[in-house]
Amino acid sequence: MPAELRGLTVHIDTGRWSGTVLDSIDLVVPDGKVTALLGESGCGKSMAAAALTGSLPASARSTGQVRIDGEPVRGRRQWQRLRGGTVGLLPQEGVTAFRAEETVGAQLRALEERYRCWSVDDACAAARYPAESVDLYPDQHSGGQIQRAALAAALLPRPRVLVADEPTASLDTETAYGVWAALRRYAGAGAAVLVITHDVPMLTAAKIADQVALMRAGKIVATGGLAALAALDDPYVRGFFQPSGH
Repeated sequence: MPAELRGLTVHIDTGRWSGTVLDSIDLVVPDGKVTALLGESGCGKSMAAAALTGSLPASARSTGQVRIDGEPVRGRRQWQRLRGGTVGLLPQEGVTAFRAEETVGAQLRALEERYRCWSVDDACAAARYPAESVDLYPDQHSGGQIQRAALAAALLPRPRVLVADEPTASLDTETAYGVWAALRRYAGAGAAVLVITHDVPMLTAAKIADQVALMRAGKIVATGGLAALAALDDPYVRGFFQPSGH
């Protein structure tokens, strides 16, 4: 298994607020599959994504393990080696993947030169990012364009594990379907893909998730296929699969 959280607990203490945001969670993201992580706002989904990408905040203290390819990851230096080439992140706000003072194309070409895994043209095609936009600066893009550009940036190193945090939250339906389809194709090529989302209608309509984990208050409370979860007799779980759900 390429990506796992095992008994992971994360406690945050900012000095003004403290609390446990992940509580002994176990999560496996297998090769060649799309795993969807669902849950209401503030339940810990993005913190799980941060844990899997070595991006926990400085105020976080954790116990348990993050494993990549079965081996525990320990320390900042090991995470620096893994980021990009082995573990990639598509952030919730695509614009945060880029520096404001350079064009998107210049930054994508720098990634191509650094990793030498995939060409800019191939990554942009996979992400459905329009070639005519590469010479624009990040703030000259629409929300949909910059999200697809960020996906291209995440794909360029060909990471074996890709974490996408609310990748379609601000997109129109057509663009969202395109992003979901790109993630499905990437998993189909053998990668482990974790998608954090709260958009159950889109997830259900796109039909790309092989397995689903549902979080509540820092815990994973159910796992399985979409149909299996929708059939569970649990008010919290059932609420996500009804029209009035979260």
